[in-house]
Amino acid sequence: MDQTEQARRRALDALQVLDAPREERFDRFTRLARTAFDVPISTITLIDRDRAYFTSCLGLDVVEAPRDHTFCARTVMLDEPVIVQDATLDPQFRDLPGVRGEPHIRFYAGFPVHDAHGTAIGTFCLYDYRPRTLDERQLRVMAELTGWVETELRSTGEMDRARQVQQSLLPRVAPDIPGYETSAMCLPAGAVAGDFFDHQQIGDQHSFAVADVMGKGTGAAILMATTRAVVRSENRALADGRFGPSPALGDAMSEVNTILMADLSASAAFVTGFFGWAEPESGIIRYVDAGHGLTLVVRADGSHEHLATTDLPLGITDDWRWSEREVVLGHGDMLLCFSDGLFDLLGGTPEVLDVIAGLARSHPSPNDLMKTVRRLAADTLPLDDVTVLAIRRSPRRP
Repeated sequence: MDQTEQARRRALDALQVLDAPREERFDRFTRLARTAFDVPISTITLIDRDRAYFTSCLGLDVVEAPRDHTFCARTVMLDEPVIVQDATLDPQFRDLPGVRGEPHIRFYAGFPVHDAHGTAIGTFCLYDYRPRTLDERQLRVMAELTGWVETELRSTGEMDRARQVQQSLLPRVAPDIPGYETSAMCLPAGAVAGDFFDHQQIGDQHSFAVADVMGKGTGAAILMATTRAVVRSENRALADGRFGPSPALGDAMSEVNTILMADLSASAAFVTGFFGWAEPESGIIRYVDAGHGLTLVVRADGSHEHLATTDLPLGITDDWRWSEREVVLGHGDMLLCFSDGLFDLLGGTPEVLDVIAGLARSHPSPNDLMKTVRRLAADTLPLDDVTVLAIRRSPRRP
């Protein structure tokens, strides 16, 4: 195997796009190409070890083909555009199965697609059933479109790695609190989220958080990871007595703000969040709500209350002092904290809080509630990250 072939295979392995589910972001390029060039078929093709894999294929119902049965293998090997006006007259291609038989390809135009290091990994292609060619203007347009395809493919690997890192930071399970049922979820609107939930067991208490970094994408995800790390560190400091013998959770959050202030200011961002400490035996939850305002307590008797806030988000100013508040969960009560992705998903009006409380009442099991929210998100395709954490104190046994 020569060095070029080795480099291409390493590039494909790094991108992790082979055998991935079909994605609209690739189909939009092939759809545009069919319209712009008036061709029946367009593909984005990746050349694997012994096959051609179609990341997008519009006009044919195929996913892959033997590598040596394609025009694209030649294009990748030459690493330059290949234009075939009439394949039946070209000795290199006239015996290909797709030329001799269905779909009887005559015209082919393939442009090599490269990874970030310049390695040809596949092609962006046009096919027609009739002989034809491309003029100079069409060649320039095809070259520009190919550059866009390359950019999209390159971002795929970066986003996949970012997604993997972020998912590794989220807890694999919801808090395990004796005498409580818990469940949590974080559904990114894109590849990565600016939301997060987290929890720690420290001694006989449990800290938990739901937070939302302003913005989306990798920038918000980086700030999310930073915020999580700082909150975890200051929770430990609180438990270790660094804030005094009778520390207030607000003091810890004020220190979190001080540490994050420079990064958040430089990014013109802020963080809203609900940061709580649960004392399982008493049902007391101490908390700081930093401008989040999206937490409900749904009582066993069917009533509910909204835990409103007057505190600022983190990152607004360095001279604000956050205040600790307290709520008590009785047996059968549920604390439900969520990001504005769920709020917007259900309409984004003040009445939505009642709707969410109704969902909690009709699904008293936190696990069932999360399944319902996932179904809603799947049906509606939210524009923002959807993060939810539910903690329900178990009912008294008869």
